[in-house]
Amino acid sequence: MTVTLDKPADRLAPGTSRRAGGRPPSPGLAPWLMSAAVAVAVLLTAANLHGVLEGWSWLFQVAVTVGAIEAATGLARRLEWPPLTGALLGLAALVMSVNAMFLAPTSFLGVIPGPDTFAALDPLLEEARDTVVSQVAPVLVNPGVALAACVGVGLIALLVDTLAVPLQMPAISGLGLLGLVSVPAMIKPNSIGAAGFLAAAAGYLLLLGCAHWLAADGSGRGRLASSEHLRRASGIAAAGLAAALVLPLAIPGFSSGLFPEGSRLNWGAPTGLNPVVSLGDNLRRPGAFGRMTYATDAQEPLYLRSVTLENLTGARWSPSPFGGNKRTGIDELDVPGVQNLLASGEVTTTLISTASFTSPWLLVPYAPAQVSGARGQWSWDPSTLNIRGESGTTTANQDYEVRSVKPRLTRDILRAAEPANNAVVDPVFSELPRNMPDIITDTAASVLDGLDSPFEQAMAIQTYLRTSGFVYSEQAPVDGGYDQSGFDVVAAFLEEKSGYCIHYAATMAIMARIAGIPSRMAVGYAPGRPTGTVLTDGPGADLKEYEIDSRDAHAWPELFFSGVGWVSFEPTPSRGVLPAYAQTETTPGSPTQPEDVLRPTNQPRPGAGAAGEQAEPNSPAPAEDDVLSRQLWSAAVAAVVLGLLLTPLLLRRRRTSRRRAALAAGGTGRRAAVAAWVEAVDVAEDLGWAAAATETPRAFQQRLDDAGVVTGESSAALSRLRAGYERAAYAAPETPAPDGHNAARWADVEAVKGRLQERAGWKRRLAGLFWPASLFSRRPSGADGRRADQDYLA
Repeated sequence: MTVTLDKPADRLAPGTSRRAGGRPPSPGLAPWLMSAAVAVAVLLTAANLHGVLEGWSWLFQVAVTVGAIEAATGLARRLEWPPLTGALLGLAALVMSVNAMFLAPTSFLGVIPGPDTFAALDPLLEEARDTVVSQVAPVLVNPGVALAACVGVGLIALLVDTLAVPLQMPAISGLGLLGLVSVPAMIKPNSIGAAGFLAAAAGYLLLLGCAHWLAADGSGRGRLASSEHLRRASGIAAAGLAAALVLPLAIPGFSSGLFPEGSRLNWGAPTGLNPVVSLGDNLRRPGAFGRMTYATDAQEPLYLRSVTLENLTGARWSPSPFGGNKRTGIDELDVPGVQNLLASGEVTTTLISTASFTSPWLLVPYAPAQVSGARGQWSWDPSTLNIRGESGTTTANQDYEVRSVKPRLTRDILRAAEPANNAVVDPVFSELPRNMPDIITDTAASVLDGLDSPFEQAMAIQTYLRTSGFVYSEQAPVDGGYDQSGFDVVAAFLEEKSGYCIHYAATMAIMARIAGIPSRMAVGYAPGRPTGTVLTDGPGADLKEYEIDSRDAHAWPELFFSGVGWVSFEPTPSRGVLPAYAQTETTPGSPTQPEDVLRPTNQPRPGAGAAGEQAEPNSPAPAEDDVLSRQLWSAAVAAVVLGLLLTPLLLRRRRTSRRRAALAAGGTGRRAAVAAWVEAVDVAEDLGWAAAATETPRAFQQRLDDAGVVTGESSAALSRLRAGYERAAYAAPETPAPDGHNAARWADVEAVKGRLQERAGWKRRLAGLFWPASLFSRRPSGADGRRADQDYLA
């Protein structure tokens, strides 16, 4: 921070008034204006959560929370309390507003947490966690989700307020807004869109404009800033907006399209499988990641199931809450039907290695009967056999063994199955909303016309989806605005006849329920590819190893048949393996049904418009081009990172060069003295001896002398610089500098700099070189107009 000495002023600064007795002026409306600016900026940015959260009802609750926080911090500034007190008061307002809206019955006076508040908070947090883990965006807003949104946005509002006002770093406070807008930018398929981007940008610019206009100081008072403040703020804002529009075109990890209309961050690999939200994202990401392996003694590769979605509350697919059905311990899943199959059904042993795959749901082949070797605490639901981690347990870096069972299924067994008895199956597997889009009911009626057998109905639905002009595509739903699941999405899918596994599975499950067949949707991984490795598990047991990764993320329907249980089907063309019992029967002389493999080369590529646009089979992969492309992108990223790291150093060097050039060009004595002193004080701040905001030049020099920071010639040099600066504060601007004085002044600066560098440690010197603190200091304006000359202050 630059130490300045303002000469006496006969006139008062604009916007101030002289009070009797020398009392300081009142901060006036400045604290409230800054609080209002922060609140508006945060709420405009938070509005982008629409589309991540269903509807707009949550925004009112978020606005109440943000308003309470900013009212509290504004009051603290109006009363001129210390900044820490204002932050604590804002935090208290956050807690009280959340208690009033969500936990009032357990709180004192409805706003202060009581003894039972934390017990009442647990189910809300559990509700929010289950919603985030299981639902598709936009998620339904229940009290738990609304509470989480209020707390999250409220904390960001408090962070932005603290950075912008007490710490006087309004530009840096934009990081809080960036963090908030990053959530919808990464979750929404098409990013936040132009309107969302402009809303967030407008909020940030409003915050910057108010901060510079009021030029708030640490006490909360404000004054009208100079036009130079506003000019610089406008330049920074324009540069930031230009960077936001241009950088996505050059940075690897962004998909094609101009931000914000089509680009979204695609860096990194998601480590878990959110049942619906991330499945489409996983499939759309270029390349493969998240490799896992499993080794099995099954004759055919297996589907690995993570979780089932059967709850259609609010026309959304989600797992049923465990509730009172939860059982702990997975060494043996003691469901009678499953245990009976250990003796009479097909028993499979599978060794699973999850590597970095991180999910609260344990990956197993269906139906698991025994699980051994999985670390942590696990619970399971006997109605679905979903297995979920407790107390933070996840699948990351797990190696475990699963013994799974299934009945010996044939077409004849399934044909003989009677319609399901509703008393046997939980109603959750058959529930449908009262009103569904007509295209779903009309299509189901057409496909099921004249069929009575549950198996024939299931086969008719599967055959319809695998033929009838449907095309597998991972991009068409995003482009068409019907990504993920839900009844409106299924309706759009039936119209467009283009989508990926979620759409096929959800459509078959819904049509099955219309036909009276209980159904659910399983989410996990398709069988994958053999690695060629064979493991031995006990005497004579050979286990073939397979690998799966993000490309195998998959969803498929499971239908319930009386006397048989849950049976998997595969309605998605070109994905997974079609079970033998679900294959279409062929008559003698008719062409045989081709074997289904995972996206074979003779199938349309994802996003292909017409079924006839097929990829060339056996086309060689451009390995060399890929390697070169990765090297070029790596070099570009390294150059960008290096440029960012060197930017403060270059800006500081530029400032020093301009000051030295101004002295060499023969500036006036006043300008030369100020430039030399400012450079000396900046050097001191960079090397760890910053001047206090209220410290005079003489006091600053005396402090360095007393501490032995400067001695001998360096102390004399600093004294000359200080004396010249003090004279310059009262000198006429046009006074010429005597010959040789400018060069002598810069020599004094170099002497002071050399002494300070000797006293500073190597860590402090490096920090001063690559992250100079003076570059980010907020300088006082000064009543004598020194800010107007950019030759020595820029």
